[in-house]
Amino acid sequence: MSDTVVPTPDSSASMPHGTVRLERYGSVAHVVLDRPDSLNSITPDMFYDLLDAGRGLVEDDSVNAVVMRGEGRAFCAGLDMGQFKRILEGTMAGEPIDMPGASAALAQQAVEVWSLVPVPVIAAIHGPALGGGFQFALGADIRISTPDASLSAMEIAWGLIPDMMGTQLLPRLVGASRAKQLIFTAETFSGERALEWGVVDELADDSVARAHQLAAEIADKSRSALVWSKKLIDMAGVESLDEGLAAEQRALSELRGTDEQKLAVQKRMEVLAARKAAKQV
Repeated sequence: MSDTVVPTPDSSASMPHGTVRLERYGSVAHVVLDRPDSLNSITPDMFYDLLDAGRGLVEDDSVNAVVMRGEGRAFCAGLDMGQFKRILEGTMAGEPIDMPGASAALAQQAVEVWSLVPVPVIAAIHGPALGGGFQFALGADIRISTPDASLSAMEIAWGLIPDMMGTQLLPRLVGASRAKQLIFTAETFSGERALEWGVVDELADDSVARAHQLAAEIADKSRSALVWSKKLIDMAGVESLDEGLAAEQRALSELRGTDEQKLAVQKRMEVLAARKAAKQV
């Protein structure tokens, strides 16, 4: 297990339907899937609660990094089995909300909202991350998994497709061929295999503690530089190279010489001075 221990949150609040909890640790926020008795399985209420949490974080400039995690024994085991009758009847989807972005379906919005959150979002995966739960993790900027987690884009086994942006996000991580293999077969694979294939970025025995540690490290950086960095990276391969390079220059002009940038330089110089002093002891 990691030596990093997640501290007691400064505050904690449940979203309106009680399926998601938002915790604050200084400038780090945790979005917690909070249906542990059902392995955090998905209902329409969870979509709405995730959107409430995500939209709140879009507007909250006191947050520099976000961790998404599941309460209890799972990240998210996918669709609540009690919802399958509603799928067959066509009543599961729920009504989409009014928000920016490309998605026009509620389930897609619950994934896309994390790209609209301007600061880095880290998914801490443990236990099952299946179907829609797997796609929740794909919506994060960084994924950290336990070695023994179980991941799967399993919708085709139910005669469906990964409809929560999974067909669009997974190929960006692993390439078209691997994405086709995982979606066509509905294969369940471990965190270790997910790292090998590029689905996740890091393994940790305690993924939540490691995600919190990384989020705290990121949150100590200049927020404006973090926001611009996420925006620019998300442009890559979507916008033209000319547009990406021009955006880099706009970012540089906006960041350079500000009080926030000067503070970042000061903090960096202090770190380097401390390292130099330690070597001389």
